[in-house]
Amino acid sequence: MKRYLDGVDRGLTGVIALLMATLVAVITADVAGRYMFGRSIIFASELSRLCFIWITFLVMPLGIARGLHVAITTVPDMLGPKGAAFAYRLGVAIVFVLMIVVLSGAVVSVKARSIEPLNTLPISAAWYYYPLVIGSVWSLVHLIVRFIDGQPVGRTDSPAEHALS
Repeated sequence: MKRYLDGVDRGLTGVIALLMATLVAVITADVAGRYMFGRSIIFASELSRLCFIWITFLVMPLGIARGLHVAITTVPDMLGPKGAAFAYRLGVAIVFVLMIVVLSGAVVSVKARSIEPLNTLPISAAWYYYPLVIGSVWSLVHLIVRFIDGQPVGRTDSPAEHALS
């Protein structure tokens, strides 16, 4: 199971890297075009915004998997091992319920926006919500794994230690 999760996470990381490269390339080309040639790229703003939103919501489950989101550990640290595991599982269960609410809202938004075209790109406005659906579903998978495990992922001060191997 861990091998499957890591494989999908690596795939997501690759997609995120491509989106970041696209974001940088489009903004760089737009700025260069504007200042060097007096013309901007008509779809640059919309495409860069779309890339940014995709990056944001695809990174969400990776943070959950690695314990990188904000965590307040004062109470669990004061409890014994069993109490800390219970508090952790309770927190994961609450986040799971909230993620289902987020997923439900994303699905409703995809349906509502699927007929609305974007101004400069030949796609629907639902493309702003697809990454939220994908990120929510994959977050739910990671939350189930975290709940079963019952222990928070070890956090470190070094971002390099969180990089995918």
